Amino acid sequence: MDPEAPHHLRLAGVIRLSLGGGRGPSDAYVFDPHRLALPSWACALGGSGPPALLVTLDRHLDIVPPSKPEAVPDRSAGLRALDEHARWTLDVRNYDHILAAMEAGLVGDALFIARARPRGSFAGDVYKDTRGREHRLVAVSTVDRAAEAFLSPAPGDAVREVLERAERVLLDVDLDCFTSPSDADPTTVLPWPRSVIREFLLPDGSEPFWDAVLGKAVALTLAREPHHCGGLLASGELFHDAAEVLFRELLHAEPP
Repeated sequence: MDPEAPHHLRLAGVIRLSLGGGRGPSDAYVFDPHRLALPSWACALGGSGPPALLVTLDRHLDIVPPSKPEAVPDRSAGLRALDEHARWTLDVRNYDHILAAMEAGLVGDALFIARARPRGSFAGDVYKDTRGREHRLVAVSTVDRAAEAFLSPAPGDAVREVLERAERVLLDVDLDCFTSPSDADPTTVLPWPRSVIREFLLPDGSEPFWDAVLGKAVALTLAREPHHCGGLLASGELFHDAAEVLFRELLHAEPP
């Protein structure tokens, strides 16, 4: 490969898309294992500027601490160091990349729209990294709840607070957000139809919330995670349906 090639072309397994002409971020990064969000965020943010607020939609709260948080490279170490760390050191179960991104100085606070908590998840509302920085962890279960907390905060709601104080936002989506475990067999997941995806992503009254997110979003990262979405074929169909809603209806951009 040309040694002068753009950095994103060196991220094996990461597809970068231009979202020009829509609203919100101008670039998207698509990959399979969610831990590849770490180098993708580094590529999107560059080597300077304040950490970004992460707004992530997922079935799981991916906040298990890295096994060796002190070993996570700082963003100043460069894209290659973070890419190698994500591939060779982060957990293959893909649930420690967010706290690793906080350790690296890429992510400041995080807003989670997620429903399930993996074993070993960090239990607090504030994560203090090994460099001494504190990070707010705000969790709600649905976009509808996030929009409600943004428009009319109840005591203790922090959705509006973290969005208003953020300078930049990373919007992150795990495709398995749009699945549910089967009642008959919890090891089997059921992909949602497009109508349910639309109802979840774009509930009535959510426009002010999305305006606040997309007005500061610098990149979208999208993890396909086929082993969490029913396999390659099922996840491919789910990706098609989710992309129609996410790209065309939310971002006003052409689907990939």
